[in-house]
Formats: sequence, structure tokens, C-alpha cells
Amino acid sequence: MSEKRIVPVELAPKVELHGGDEVDSGNWTVLSLEALAFLAERWKFILITTLIAGVLAYGVTLLLPKVYTSVAFLGPIEEAYAKSSDVLIQSAPVLDPVIGSFPQYRPGYGLEDRREYLNSRLTWKMVRGSSPKLAMYTLSLEDGDPHLAQSMLSAILDRWLEALAPRPDNSDRLVKTLEASETQANDLSQVISELKKRPDAMIPDVKTGIFPPNIGDMIKLRTETAARIVELTQQLRAGTRDLIFRAPDLPGQPSGPRRTIIVPTAMAVALFGSIAFFLIYWGLSLIAGRPAYTRVLARLHRVIPW
Repeated sequence: MSEKRIVPVELAPKVELHGGDEVDSGNWTVLSLEALAFLAERWKFILITTLIAGVLAYGVTLLLPKVYTSVAFLGPIEEAYAKSSDVLIQSAPVLDPVIGSFPQYRPGYGLEDRREYLNSRLTWKMVRGSSPKLAMYTLSLEDGDPHLAQSMLSAILDRWLEALAPRPDNSDRLVKTLEASETQANDLSQVISELKKRPDAMIPDVKTGIFPPNIGDMIKLRTETAARIVELTQQLRAGTRDLIFRAPDLPGQPSGPRRTIIVPTAMAVALFGSIAFFLIYWGLSLIAGRPAYTRVLARLHRVIPW
């Protein structure tokens, strides 16, 4: 009888993590575990680096100058009116006179530089939860001196109101137009009310040729008149302190630097940066023994030793 030979069957390819053979795609789990083990062996260094970054970031926030924010509440203001006001407040006709009134604000800089810096410290924002059509807004100014922030913001609002104020002749015209619109709205309301009480009055008389007014058209005209009254009232309010819901406050607590944001961010960057560094180090060490990469890695090693 012929002798049978048993040939061993290789059930899975061998993985050489540090050799020169290629790694099979089905062994990524092994590679992942080795990477985790590589990081776990260096957890102390990663932890210490993260803590040092947090301490340094906290120290930097102590050295940074304190910032105070004065806030004023404005409105309610229509959306289109708010957009034009935002542009007007940041314009030179409003800011330049204010800067001229405060020579202690960034002395040694030119007018344009001071205006650009002041613009960067101003923030116009709609109050959360307000309706965009008729909303409350906040105007805030940041500065290292809380009293200066409040004084300059008050001056900016005063100059803004002066720029918005209508001319005397235009104001008289707006008042007369508003009075006429209010009279028209009242008359329309009375006529509509009477027509609703007498439905027979809305039936046209073909014999006499009398056709009563269409109540639907009258209601539409009254609505348009009411909208016109709101617009005229808004124009007359321009330049008055009715637009200021709350005057600029005197900040008691600094609004920056925000340690609750800076410190965690620095620690997160240090943590993930350390992990990325060691993973790159581990990856280069993994392929260091492969002939195809030996020459390239040797050149790289002379520049960046690892």
C-alpha cells in the first residue's frame, strides 16, 4: 500500500507586524490592538502632557488683560430697520465723533485704526427668541475699562439717534400724515361696523343704480392703513430714546478671557496631539523593517530621529 502523506493546511496567513511582509487586510484587528497597547504603555506621558497644557493655558489666561462688556437693549425694531441701523452704527459719521470725544481711547493710533478697532469690539445681535419682524436687539462694546466701555457705548447710541432723527420739516410732514392715516382708519372701522350690522345695505339696487362699497375692499384698505400707521410711528420714533429699551450697563464682572473655553481646548489639543504623535511614531516603526521603505526611512531618520 502506498503511504499517504498529510499536508498541513494554513488556515490563516501569518502576520508580521514588524517584518517585511505585507499585512493582510483581515488582520486590522491585530494592528488596532497593538496600536492601543502601544498607547497604553505611554499613558503617563500623554496624561502629563495634557495636564501641563491645561496648567499653561490657565496661566496664560491669568496674564491676558481682562475684558469688560457693556450691553444696551434696543427695540422692538423692525427687521429692515434693524439692518440699516447696524450699518449706520458702524459707519464713520457715527463712530468718528465718538472717538474724538474720548482721546484716551487707544492714544497714539490714527483715526482710521481707532475706528476699525472700535468696530471690532462692537456687537449687534438679535435677542434670542425674538420675532425677526419685530425684535429686541442688543448692542455691546468690549473694553479693558468698564467705565470707558459704558461711556463710549452711551455716546455711540446718542450719535446714532442724532443721525436717525428726521429734519424738523420732515417731522412735521410725518406727523400730519400720521394724523390723516389714523383718521382714515377710524372712519373705515366705523363704516365696516355699520355695514356688518345692516347686511341689507350691502345688496346693490339695480333700479336706482346704487352699489354699496365692497366690505372686503374696505377691510383690505383698513389693513393697509394700519400698516402705514406703524411705519409712520416708527419713523417718528427714530432719533428718540424710545428705541432704547435699556441703557448701557456698567459691567461688574469681566467677560473674558474665558477660561472655561481656553483651558479645555488646550487640554484637548494636547491630548489628541500626543495620541496622533505616538500613532505616527508607531506606524513608522511598523514599516521600518520593510525593504521597500528602508532607503526613504533612512533619509527621514537623519532629519527627524525617532
